[in-house]
This record gives sequence, C-alpha cells and structure tokens, in this order.
Amino acid sequence: MSNDLIIRNAQLRQRVGLVDIGVADGVITAIEPHIAGGPAEREIDAAGRLVTEPLVDCHFHIDKSFFGETTGRYDYPLKEARSAATTSFEGEPRSGMLDYEASHENVVPIEETWAFKRAYTVDDVAQRIGRALNLAIKHGTLAMRMFIDVDSFAGLTALEGAVKARERYGSTMELQICAFPQEGLHTNEESFELMERALVSGADVVGGLPWVEWTDAAASEHIDFCFDLAMRFDKDIHFLCDDTPDPMSRSLEMVAAKTIATGFKGRVSSSHNGALRHYPDAHAVRVINMLKQAGVNMVANANVNSLGTYTRVPELLAAGVNVSFGQDDLDNFYYPLGRADMLDVMNFTVHMAQLATPRGFETAFDIGTLNGARTLGLSRYGLAPGNPANMLVFAGRNPHEVLQMQSDRNYVISRGQVVSETNSTTKLRLIEAR
Repeated sequence: MSNDLIIRNAQLRQRVGLVDIGVADGVITAIEPHIAGGPAEREIDAAGRLVTEPLVDCHFHIDKSFFGETTGRYDYPLKEARSAATTSFEGEPRSGMLDYEASHENVVPIEETWAFKRAYTVDDVAQRIGRALNLAIKHGTLAMRMFIDVDSFAGLTALEGAVKARERYGSTMELQICAFPQEGLHTNEESFELMERALVSGADVVGGLPWVEWTDAAASEHIDFCFDLAMRFDKDIHFLCDDTPDPMSRSLEMVAAKTIATGFKGRVSSSHNGALRHYPDAHAVRVINMLKQAGVNMVANANVNSLGTYTRVPELLAAGVNVSFGQDDLDNFYYPLGRADMLDVMNFTVHMAQLATPRGFETAFDIGTLNGARTLGLSRYGLAPGNPANMLVFAGRNPHEVLQMQSDRNYVISRGQVVSETNSTTKLRLIEAR
C-alpha cells in the first residue's frame, strides 16, 4: 500500500529504537523500524524526536474564555480589585459558589459574571471559543470536553455558540459539549428545564455541580436529576465535586454511590474533588475504593487547583482510578491565566502530584493522553495500525526533555493531515568581552 504520509525516525514513548509511521487515507498503516517502498506524498523526518498521541483536555469552561480581555480587566489604569456589586441582580438566588468567591481574591464577583453571561451572543461565544480552540490545536490538543453554561443568565446562547464552533472545528478535533448548570439547580430553577433542552439542542454530556447546593439533600437531588437525565438521553455524566477545602463537603461519595447503584460504571467523571485531600485518611481511602469500584474517572486540573485545593492524585493512581486533566479555565471568572496548552497543565501536574521522576514523567504523559481518552470514551485512539492518524511530533526527544523545555509541537497531525506547524527560533547576540 502506498502511503500519503510517512513520519521517519520517530521516537515513541517507552520503546527502544526509532520507527517509521505510515499513513494512508487518514489512517495509520504501519509502525515499523523502516517502511520501504516508494516515497510518500509527504515525508517528515522526526530525527529522533518524540512522537505521541494527541493531548486530551477533559474539562474546559471554554465559553467563558477571554473574559478579562473582553472586559478590560487588566488594562491600565487597573480597576479596583473588587468593583461595586451590580444592583440589577438584587434578589437573585445565589449558590454555594458565594463561599468560593469570598475565599479567593482572584475570583470575579458573581454579579459581574452574571452580567457578562447575560450579554452573550451566539457569534461572540463562537468567536471566543474559536480563539481558544486555535490555541489548543497549536499546542497539540485534538480532543476536548467543552463545559458550556446552561442557566437563567446564559440561557442556551452559549450552547448555540458552542454548537456553531463545533461545526467549524469538528473535522479537525473531537469536541464534546457538556451542558453545565454553573449556577446550581435548586438555586437556579430555570436550569432544570434548560438542561433538558440543551441535550435536545446538541449537548453530548450531562454536567452537574452538586456541591454548590445549600444542603446535602439538595445536592443529592441534584445528582439524582443528572443521572435520570443521562439515562433518558443515553449520555455520559461529568460532575464537578467538592472544589473546597471543607472536609464536610461530601458530594463525591454521593456520586460514587449513585454510580454503583445505577450500574453506570465507566460513564461518570468528576472534576476538582479537592475536599478529598482534607478528609481523614481512613475516610479518604474508603471514598477512593468506592471510586475504583464505580469506575468514576477523576479529573484533576493542576493549574487552577494550585490556587485552591488539589485532590489526592498519587493515592488515586495507586488505587487504579483513572485520572486525567484539563485546562479548566482560561482568562475567565475563576482563573486569569491559561493558554489551552495541556503540556503546561502536565507540567503543573508533575509538581502538584509529585511525579518528578523518570517513571513519573511517563505517568504524566499517560494522564494527558491515554487516560484522557478513556475519560472521554474515545475509540480507536492511540498510535497503532488501523487507528486514525492523529499524532504529535515534539521538538524534544523524550517526556523529560519535552516537559522541562515545554517543547514546541513541531507538527500536529489530525486524520493524516498536518494541521499545525510550529518551530520557534531564537537569535542570541552576545556582547564580546573587551
């Protein structure tokens, strides 16, 4: 078989010796020490550089990206750290996110976030999502779960913008839309109906945020609603649980118990889960064992959670729980930085999860690739003959060098086509000694 593309002299992870990778019609045809025969339409000499599967972003509130830039939050002269509350929202019910806002100076007052979402247009959301996706592709992410706010302030406008962006980018990367009740359910009752309408209108995943409800009973009802909705529409579920140092926040174990009871194993994910770190050790072990039995995917976003509380990643990995990560936020209400680069998130993960060893670097790459694919339920993912030809050629030779230097993704290849090329150059001009 003739190949459209051959990657020569590629270094794969945990493999001794270089290989060639053949591609035809968007599919990997062979991975061999040397692919003979006539030249392909295009050949790329990796020259011993690392070639891996594409990166996976399992959790990104992408509709809120570039909030700071859009609102001039960081323009000079700098505004007061806390602007006056917007009076137009007097009487609006507030969720437990009030505690989050009060305890984190970097978090934007909730009235400002409501005003921003109320001003959404479909084109505005689609444009900001597109900017973030351009960054993600450049940095080698070709699969992403996009969390899109569905509530009384955003309505379905953000969802419609996300669907429009998915139509534009969906041939290049795998995009899942998670309908997300950011303002809670009992604290924003319009969200009950909007969540169902979102699934009819193109959402792929049911999102949940039970820990912000004011009582355990309301959190349990929130979880039940999400499971009922997911089962009716045959959708996966992705919760955000216990993003707090409060050891009394226990929505994660409610999710694990419900997953076991419903037999939804492997179809439920949970992000953040910071309170798990603050449980007594014996109780934490019990919850981790429940998660393993339930097959709940755990998503730990090291960049954002480094400013708050980071869950027990080493213990989860040791127990065999699937752990992945995501960008979470990019210049939005909760986090002012971010560049949609999973290698940056991986670097934070190495530090936060104590993975700064040769084996740890490999584990970090697993978290950002294979584990992420499992969280998103991706089929035919990975470097193997017969799989779609999705891969990255890094500027570095191995995971350590790539992480240390935050290496360029020289080539990002999707379905056998090069969709991004980056080769940074620097010119040094030293001053000669006299």
